[in-house]
Amino acid sequence: MLNSSKFQLGHVAALTSMLLFVAACDKAGPPAESQAAVRVNNSEVSIHQVQAVLQRQSRIDAAGTATGAALSGVVEVLVDQELAAQAAKSQGLDKQPDVIQALELSRRETLARAHHDRIADAVRNPSSDEIDRYYDEHPALFAQRRLYLLQEWAVEAGDDQLLKLEEAAARLNGADALQNTLHRLGLRYTTRQFAQAAEDVPLLLLKPLSTAEVGQPLVFAQPGGARVFTVIHAHLAPVDRRTAADAIASYLVAERKRQRVGEEMTALRKQAKLQYATGFGAAQAAASAPAHAAPVPAQK
Repeated sequence: MLNSSKFQLGHVAALTSMLLFVAACDKAGPPAESQAAVRVNNSEVSIHQVQAVLQRQSRIDAAGTATGAALSGVVEVLVDQELAAQAAKSQGLDKQPDVIQALELSRRETLARAHHDRIADAVRNPSSDEIDRYYDEHPALFAQRRLYLLQEWAVEAGDDQLLKLEEAAARLNGADALQNTLHRLGLRYTTRQFAQAAEDVPLLLLKPLSTAEVGQPLVFAQPGGARVFTVIHAHLAPVDRRTAADAIASYLVAERKRQRVGEEMTALRKQAKLQYATGFGAAQAAASAPAHAAPVPAQK
């Protein structure tokens, strides 16, 4: 993987060679270079603006270059944007309250993202020992990884009905037995079958799923009822440590960045003086959704 700073320098160098007009050298001295990709009336679209759009659209290859079609396409889009922006200013639209609010919102979001990126960039990469430890602590994702064929029931149930379902499910085996029980209890439900790799299963479900017998119902309560899963078939498809290393490293880095940004924002909130107007107080966060494991490529 290319170093990000070298990669950015490569972008600039490649775009400069494509976009700068270099006049023929004469005896009077070298011509001045311009940072403009194109001038639009009295304004300009800079090389760096073109670069930013190309990078955001992932239209620059590993060598830091863009195809002529991609480059010219982005330049023309930016020319249209600049012409429209100039027309808006000439009509006084930049003074309208909704436009001012939108510009301020964009500015705030950009600054906040820059702050978060700066914090995240300081996160270190995991060591080989840390990767090994994560691999060993999650056998259901790696050494004992499986590909599952599951049947799921989304069940509507009150608290008393749910208790009866959980008690019955503990004694059942097989999708037919579960379905008969749902009918007997008078529960409404929808059902589907689907295939799922271990790394795509929420961690809350994966641990019991990895040890469940084929046909054993697993009941997970949720507001208004439950989701019930049975394993129809499970095929062992382990991933070795070497194959999983890059995915584990990426996952651990992403988690550390998320955690570090969260810690920083918590600290900033503690230091800040917040005065909410009536009706605008911070609401309590809802229960978090089940976390997903790192995406781990299967061996081919």
